[in-house]
Amino acid sequence: MAFRFKSSWFVWILLVLCIAAIPVGLLGKKAGDTLNSDNELDSGDLTTSFTDRVQVIRLSGLIMDKHESSLFGEGDSASFVEKALRKAISDVHVKGVLLRINSPGGTVPTSQEINDELVSLRSKNKPVVVSMADVAASGGYYIACGADKIVAQPGTLTGSIGVIFNSVNVKVLADKVGVQPQVVKSGLFKDIGSPFRPFTPEEKEILKGIIEDSYDQFVQVVAKGRNLSVEAVKKLADGRVYTGRQALKLGLVDQLGGYDVAMDLLQSICKERYQIKAKLPIEDVTSGGLLSSLAGFKKGFKFSLDNGNFTSELIPEFMNGRFYHMPLWVMQ
Repeated sequence: MAFRFKSSWFVWILLVLCIAAIPVGLLGKKAGDTLNSDNELDSGDLTTSFTDRVQVIRLSGLIMDKHESSLFGEGDSASFVEKALRKAISDVHVKGVLLRINSPGGTVPTSQEINDELVSLRSKNKPVVVSMADVAASGGYYIACGADKIVAQPGTLTGSIGVIFNSVNVKVLADKVGVQPQVVKSGLFKDIGSPFRPFTPEEKEILKGIIEDSYDQFVQVVAKGRNLSVEAVKKLADGRVYTGRQALKLGLVDQLGGYDVAMDLLQSICKERYQIKAKLPIEDVTSGGLLSSLAGFKKGFKFSLDNGNFTSELIPEFMNGRFYHMPLWVMQ
């Protein structure tokens, strides 16, 4: 019986071979090609996972526990940073971390969680250096206090050691337009912070207690991380921001400089700690989104697909509607 070759089979076989060639091509890179002229590793290369290296992790924007689905990954959000730090803790080949911070602050618990991850890294004898960009204030500074060393530009805005509870009283406006709130609650303070009435004296005391306790936690972390007395920190912790140069004089940062200075400092610490002579390769951790992995997009080019709004990440954050969804209880 004669065998007839169908042309459709050929098309399907060719398609399967093309698809199979993609992972083969990605995995087929030579280990020697993973480093570029800046001593940086290609994080998409399989051999990177088995290379002793230092990692760069970037934290930008408001620090809060949120997750936005995107084909391009999570970017440099707090949620991604936490996961990246946890991986670095357990990865024996990650010898040190440079955390690049560009944030005005955020919620208390999320700032504490990231700070805890830095402390855990140091407990594994892995050095951590923070590099401050434009701003690393409030919750951003809280996180930085978990590092071995902090490097800031002379013009970086940092500090802002304090906690704030935001609320708006719209009762007069509501009365004018005829809005009458109706509340059914299980306890006297269940609607504390309602915008439709002023605080009662008792509510002010409750909120003041929350703020003061959170502030005390902040002061304790700064004192421990910067090797300062609590009294010395309280003199600085009135909520004001400092320039990097002012912060250096006050002992809030260790050195002035940018990314390169911070990386040199981290490499120097690693050389001394691990008794090595050469600089360790650098892996700049990305979000690992599907499309960014396949197309090789750079970290700086990303946008979210949430709600189908492609422009949401292409405009300044202060013009983005999501920016106003700020939690009430924040380090700011």
